[in-house]
Amino acid sequence: MNKLSVIGLESEKEAVMKSLQRMGVVELNDQTAKLQDPEWTALIRRDGNEDEVSRLESELAEVQTVLDAIARYDTEKKPLFAMRKPVTEAQYAELLGDGEEARREIAELYSLYELWNEEKSLENSIVSSQAALMPWMSYELPLELTETRSVRVICGVVPAVADVEALRKQVEEASEATALTILGADAEQQYLSLLCMKAEEETVTDVLKSFGFTRMVFKDMKGTAAENMNRLAERLAEAKKKEEELEARFRVSPEVKGMIRAYFDHLQILRDRARGSERLLRTKTAFYFDGWVPAESQAAVQKELEDLGCVCEITAPEKDEDTPVLMKNNSFVYPVQSITELYSLPNSHEVDPTPIFCLFYIIFYGMMFADIGYGLILAGACFFAVYHYKLEGMAYRLVKTLAYCGVSTAIWGVLFGGFFGDLISIEPLWLNPLDNAMLVLAFSCVFGVIHLFVGMGIKAYMQIRDGHFFDAVCDEFCWYVFIIGLALLLFGNSYVAQGSGKVGMYMAIIGGVWIVACEFIRGKGIGKLIGLWNLYGVTSYLADILSYSRLLALGLASAVIAQVFNMLARMVGSAGIVGMIFFVVILVVGHAVNFAINALGSFVHASRLQYVEFFGKFYEGGGVPFQPFERKTKYIKFVKEEK
Repeated sequence: MNKLSVIGLESEKEAVMKSLQRMGVVELNDQTAKLQDPEWTALIRRDGNEDEVSRLESELAEVQTVLDAIARYDTEKKPLFAMRKPVTEAQYAELLGDGEEARREIAELYSLYELWNEEKSLENSIVSSQAALMPWMSYELPLELTETRSVRVICGVVPAVADVEALRKQVEEASEATALTILGADAEQQYLSLLCMKAEEETVTDVLKSFGFTRMVFKDMKGTAAENMNRLAERLAEAKKKEEELEARFRVSPEVKGMIRAYFDHLQILRDRARGSERLLRTKTAFYFDGWVPAESQAAVQKELEDLGCVCEITAPEKDEDTPVLMKNNSFVYPVQSITELYSLPNSHEVDPTPIFCLFYIIFYGMMFADIGYGLILAGACFFAVYHYKLEGMAYRLVKTLAYCGVSTAIWGVLFGGFFGDLISIEPLWLNPLDNAMLVLAFSCVFGVIHLFVGMGIKAYMQIRDGHFFDAVCDEFCWYVFIIGLALLLFGNSYVAQGSGKVGMYMAIIGGVWIVACEFIRGKGIGKLIGLWNLYGVTSYLADILSYSRLLALGLASAVIAQVFNMLARMVGSAGIVGMIFFVVILVVGHAVNFAINALGSFVHASRLQYVEFFGKFYEGGGVPFQPFERKTKYIKFVKEEK
């Protein structure tokens, strides 16, 4: 990653921004710091057009509303994964045209959406009115009738907990000339109608209030509740019919939908370009910006900018300067970058660990999930998704990584002899872990030591690269000698060769003395004695190595659960037709559950072995991702034209 500084003429700014966005390999720096420097502010000001950005945002929101409406009533079969349409520059220009046709279609569809929204609001209002009117269906008087010459007609509600009979009694005591009717009740309220003399209305009302009575007003309703309900039903049917007519007009052709999507991406490109100009500084006649460009792209960027009349300066970053991080790996390793990204990007002074732990991750996953059947299903489903649905970005990387893991799972299944547990008896190419658990445990720990040693080797490499050779010797190499010596001392005579235990003893002594002596040499004062404490670090290494026992544990769990489901299925499978049905159901459901649980468990624990044990030996992370100024699109993907 190199630093790029550019000065150009204001008249060429639009062409420069368009070219940079098309190339998509330059990150523009924020210029806030320069705007706080008096030497800069005396000469320049921030570029940008907030009004243009706001206008484009508003138009984008309108187009998105139209696209959402089209999607809601689209009868075209939707893919399992959303895919961007690949187009060349020429196809994009043809699809978009001058944009006028797209704008006309969008304006028409947006006006239809507003009409539909009005009808939908009316429908919701009618439904609310119907719900409010339903409890009054037994009320036979006209709703607008509130009085006669001498009688007051009162309708209202009291809480569900109110004692209506006590209310009736008190109302009758207050006035004998009353008629209280209970029309209905629900979980919250009781619905009442009351007839009383006008002369006694105030006395009756006081009684009603003491029971929490609330008067109802049937605004704009004429006739009985049943008559109003019929009219509302007719209005509701009309509103729904209009909605359906409007919804039918949102079922546009694929060509129109494609054109509107292209126009949305066009607006998004323009919006991002307008936002990008806010990272430029300008005078009346010139502009300036700086940023970052990958070393492999700098020649093409410099030529493009100079052809547009700009002056460019490309320099290497300072020794300790942090730069944006762009990981670059071959096609096999690239998908496994997803595992690194889920943790944290390496900072710009570190080694990218992805190519180093890539095979470890795939092997660990396969060993924990080891089964031919499960591996074939996982690999087949993931490879199909990658190539059939044309996945992109993180989804592509994760799914293809799982495809690799599926292949590894099948290979370990061949080595361990597992096919959906023991559904089909297969002779293991290596061994059966259920019968040789201790051997597999030992193998797992050896694998762990190798994995940890590689991590320590990366740390040593970075120390030597930075000129700290003695630190590499003290912090890493002495532990190689000490740990290998302990391993030979404890297990060498039994598993390596007779006499290797004695060699291990000497190696452990030399390594231990080395650890203590290093701190004595480079330490100061009481720090010279810290080497004695460092020897205690062997417990940490022992804990890390034992963590790899999960390779055995998860492998056994997957195999045993599969065998349990197979056993249950065989127990009922001999009971005729019904037994065969249960046999199939138990196998399908059981293995599906086992597959889901252990596929996820293997992913989590294989990741943990990288993040905790492996990364813990050398990795800091915290890198800031490289974010180029580019054309970010939602529906189309620009591809190079085939020659």
